[in-house]
Amino acid sequence: MSRSSFFDQFPNFRQRHNAPILDEFRRLAQQQGWKRRTWQFNVNRRECLQAEYEYQFGSIEAGNKLAAWQGLCAELGLSANIPSIVKCKKALRRVHVNILDLIDDRRAGRQIETFDSAQALADYTNEHKRYFPLEDAKADSLIKILLKQIR
Repeated sequence: MSRSSFFDQFPNFRQRHNAPILDEFRRLAQQQGWKRRTWQFNVNRRECLQAEYEYQFGSIEAGNKLAAWQGLCAELGLSANIPSIVKCKKALRRVHVNILDLIDDRRAGRQIETFDSAQALADYTNEHKRYFPLEDAKADSLIKILLKQIR
């Protein structure tokens, strides 16, 4: 089974599961003839990111929610023994992580990189143009906790 349901729609596309999600989307877009800065490219990019996010983090909303939040805390270098979801959320608000990097690092099985400050995260995000769709981020309780003001 494919790791991202989005790519399942394209049987002639062979996804590299450990590759960055945007690299894989760009390969697919080239194969499909989707031009950058077009409606079709943008809609499919957003759907791709949503599907990969759901694959990576969908379990946070189901099953043992506290264990899922604690696991994310541990993954981001915090204690795995935070006793409540409220305290996990409070701790995660102090973490500065690029959401696309979080997804990619999980895909590749790498240690997740965090930043020392919101400004360092903003500088990195702007320099590398690594933006997750804001509307989708605001609609999800997990990502919403990780959002920072990027200027």
